[in-house]
Amino acid sequence: MILSVISICYNNLNGLKKTLESFENHPHLKDIEFVIIDGNSTDGTKDFLKTQTLTQNYLSEPDKGIYNAMNKGLWRSKGQYIWFLNSGDYAFSPEIISEIIEICHKNPDAIYGETMMVGGNGLALGTRSDLSTRPLPAQLTWESFKFGMNVSHQSFIIKRSVALPYDEKLKYVSDIDWMIRCLKNCKQVINLHQIIACFTLDGFSTQKRKESNKERFTVLQNHYGVIPNLFNHMVISIRKLLSLNKL
Repeated sequence: MILSVISICYNNLNGLKKTLESFENHPHLKDIEFVIIDGNSTDGTKDFLKTQTLTQNYLSEPDKGIYNAMNKGLWRSKGQYIWFLNSGDYAFSPEIISEIIEICHKNPDAIYGETMMVGGNGLALGTRSDLSTRPLPAQLTWESFKFGMNVSHQSFIIKRSVALPYDEKLKYVSDIDWMIRCLKNCKQVINLHQIIACFTLDGFSTQKRKESNKERFTVLQNHYGVIPNLFNHMVISIRKLLSLNKL
């Protein structure tokens, strides 16, 4: 199996359907494994999974949070490469799926690209780079995240042999920590220079945003050092102000 697409969901059946629909009838389906980790939903997700022909690799049970669920997906998956597309997020096009499969045959350590941000109404808002002051890095390394996330988790495909478990002690930013740690193991990282995935915005609350920022500060300090991290966060704050003005 070349590629494992892992989807985490909880009471978001419509979002999960949208994720899976972006792969329906694709010519490379034989090369793709779908792994669904459901947090014991009560919205019909479990019954839906029982009728699915696209995936037989699913689990529906309570978990200890999203990163615990993502680790379950890692442990259950068997593909040479891992692609996390959580419920509501989806592949940008059939063509990009084919290109990802072809690139996987070249055996890079990781693949990345741009992300289309989508509102709750399903309308495209623009790419991540369009909506921020942090463009997609031309070459992605573990040092690329010193000013924060500039490659979306949904548009990052990693080789299983260099992938690591998520840190489940983190509540909000284990994804950026995971990408940094994985990239420290990578030698060849390929930029597709295309939109890979669509990310549906989740309406993060203001309180959670504050807690997330605090956690991110600690994580980046652990990776980049105290003094550089203080300077980098000054830059992050300035860029956020510029981004708000841009929107």
